[in-house]
Amino acid sequence: MQRAPLRELVNALAFATRPRALREGDVLMRSRRPSPSAGALHPIELVLVDWRGSPRVMRYDTLSHQLELLTVADPEALRRFIRACGDLLPEVRGTALVLIGHASRVAAVYETAASLLWRDAGALTQTLFLTATAFRLAFCPLGILGHEVVQALGLPADALATGAALMGRSP
Repeated sequence: MQRAPLRELVNALAFATRPRALREGDVLMRSRRPSPSAGALHPIELVLVDWRGSPRVMRYDTLSHQLELLTVADPEALRRFIRACGDLLPEVRGTALVLIGHASRVAAVYETAASLLWRDAGALTQTLFLTATAFRLAFCPLGILGHEVVQALGLPADALATGAALMGRSP
């Protein structure tokens, strides 16, 4: 895997995650998207970690189709995540995606939020994998969750790392 231009990655992420329909007047902002989600809540957000040169961490906002540059509160935690990615796939040069779930969104509707959060993460991972293939990109789920990124960003207690992957171009 080689690095892909950020524009290509964002276009693929948009195809996989952008709402096709929004439920009007809904305080929970339920939507219909390519990936199934319990109650149409879509509680998983995507954070990109680009470590070419100086590491950058960005959140993809599915509603506005924009990348938001995030401030890293704990650089050492981010270095641990980058090191873990490199240890798993030393020859790969992609951009890391971390799926971050928000349990409070699911708990607002369901009693057993944890199980549904993990199912949503799995469904989104599969959708990302299929989308990457359609966009002629490479996608490799990692055997780590990405909790170091949650720690690096200093996210609230309800934020839970639910998976990590690398995405780029096939060589």
